[in-house]
Amino acid sequence: MKSLNKLIWIAVISTGLMFCGGCKKFLNVDPISALSGNNFWKTQSDFDNYMAGIYNQFRTMTMMDYGGTYTQFFPAIGDFRCAPFVGVNTSNRNYINQFANNDLLGAINSTTNWVGTYAKITDWTRFFQIISSCNILVDEIEKQDGVLTARLAGQYKGEAVFMRNLCYFYMARLYGDIPYYTEPYKTDASSRENMVTVLNKCLVDMSTAVDGLPWTYDDPSKRGVRAMKGSALDLMMNINMWCAGFDEDNKVKYWQQTDSLGNVLLSDNGGAYELLPMDRFHEVFEGNSKEGLFEISQSLNKGEVFGLFATFTDNMLHYPHKQNGSSQSYLMITDKYLTKLFPEDKPDLRRKLLFTGTNTNFNLEYLKFSNIYAEEGEDVNPDDNQIIFRLPDAILLRAEACANLGKNDEAIRLLDIVRDRAGATDYVEGETPNEDLSDAIFYERWKELFGEGYYFFDMVRTKRILDAKVCPHPMSAEAFANGAWTWPISTKALDKNPNMRLNDYWR
Repeated sequence: MKSLNKLIWIAVISTGLMFCGGCKKFLNVDPISALSGNNFWKTQSDFDNYMAGIYNQFRTMTMMDYGGTYTQFFPAIGDFRCAPFVGVNTSNRNYINQFANNDLLGAINSTTNWVGTYAKITDWTRFFQIISSCNILVDEIEKQDGVLTARLAGQYKGEAVFMRNLCYFYMARLYGDIPYYTEPYKTDASSRENMVTVLNKCLVDMSTAVDGLPWTYDDPSKRGVRAMKGSALDLMMNINMWCAGFDEDNKVKYWQQTDSLGNVLLSDNGGAYELLPMDRFHEVFEGNSKEGLFEISQSLNKGEVFGLFATFTDNMLHYPHKQNGSSQSYLMITDKYLTKLFPEDKPDLRRKLLFTGTNTNFNLEYLKFSNIYAEEGEDVNPDDNQIIFRLPDAILLRAEACANLGKNDEAIRLLDIVRDRAGATDYVEGETPNEDLSDAIFYERWKELFGEGYYFFDMVRTKRILDAKVCPHPMSAEAFANGAWTWPISTKALDKNPNMRLNDYWR
C-alpha cells in the first residue's frame, strides 16, 4: 500500500510541476515526466529541477492566471484589508472597498469583480500541494546515496524546508488553525491543530535546516529567488513575532528569539546583504539585489509574466506609466492616512520619489514597482519581481522586538538605519504626541513596506486592528476573537475529511 501511495503522490506532484512556468534566469524547468519511475533522483539535475518546480508551484499559485481566472494573492491578503483605500467607481473594482471594509464574502461571491479570484484563496489545497512536494524532496534527499555532495544536500533540504514552512506561515495567517504534516506521500486526513502549536513546530523544523543554506549564491541570478540563509532567518523572525501576538504567556520568549535571529542575520552575513541607497532603490524591485531576501521573479522577455491583476502595482499606476488610456488609478489613499504617514513638514524620500501626482480624483500613482518595461506602449505591469522578504523587514522586526524587551537604545539604532536610508530625520522620543517607540516602528514598517503585503498582518499581530485611532476600518474585539481576521476556508476541505471544522465567523 505504501508503494502504491508513493506512486500516486509522485504522479500528482509531477503533473503539478510539469505545468509550472519558468522563472527569470534560473528556473528553466524541464517536465518531470520520469519522476514515477526508477530513472529519477539519479543526478544532481534531478534534485535541482524538482526544487525549481517547487518554486514554480508557489509562483503559479500567487502570481499567475490560474485555472482560467485571475490571481490576486498578495494585495488581497496583506494590502487591501481594513486599509485606508477607496476604490474607483467601476463594477469590476469593487473589491477595493469590500476589502477595506473586511467584506470578504462580498468579494468572494461578487458577480462583478473578477469572478472566482478570491474563492481560490479560500482553498488551501494549493498550499498542501507545495508542502507535499517539499516533503517528498526532503525524503529523497535523506535517502539519496552519494548523488549529492553534503553541501548540496544541505542546500536543497534547506530550500525545501524553507518553502514548506513559508506555506505553513501563510496558511496560519490566512486560516488560523491548520493541519500540519511533514511525511511524504501522506494520504490520510489530518485535523486542524492550534496555530501557535503548528508555528512552533515550524520553528523547530527551520532550525534543523537553516545552516544548510548559503548566505548568498555565486550566481547573482539566483540571489533572492532561491532561498538563502537570510530568507530562512527572516521567516523565523516573522513566525516568532506572529506567535508573540497570539501567545501572551510566551511573548517575551518570541521577542528574544526575534532579537537573536535578527542579530545573526544582520551581523553574520559577511556582506551578503545591504540596504541600497535611495538613488538605487529601483534595483531592489528589479530583483536579485543584495537587499532582497526572498522574491518571485518574472521576465517579460522570456514570456514569464505575472498576471495583470496579481500585483499591487496594477492598482496605483495609470497613463503614462501604464498604457491603458486612463488617467486614474484604481485606488486612492485617504488624505488622513497619507498625511499621517508622510507629514508635509517631515522630509522623506519615499514620499518624494515613490509617489507622483495629487491625491485627488484617483490621480496619485505609486512608483515603487514601476522600474522596467519590455516595450513602449505595453499594457502590462512593470517587469519587477514580487518581493516576499527584504532586509528592512528584518531590521524593523528586530527593532520592534528590542523595543518590546525594553532595549530602547538598540531599537532606536535599528529604526534609524531605515529612516536614514529614506532621508528621514532620526527618531526622537516624544516627537509625535501620544505615540511611543513601538508606534514609531509600526508606522515605519507601514511606510517602508507599503504595497508589499505587510500592512494587514502587522495590524493583526500587534492588535492595532482593534484601535480606531490607528486602523481606518477597525474590528471589534468580539469579531477578532471569533476569527474576523482570518479567511473563510473552502468547503472543499470537507471532501476528504467530513469532520474538518471550517472557520465559523465566515459560515
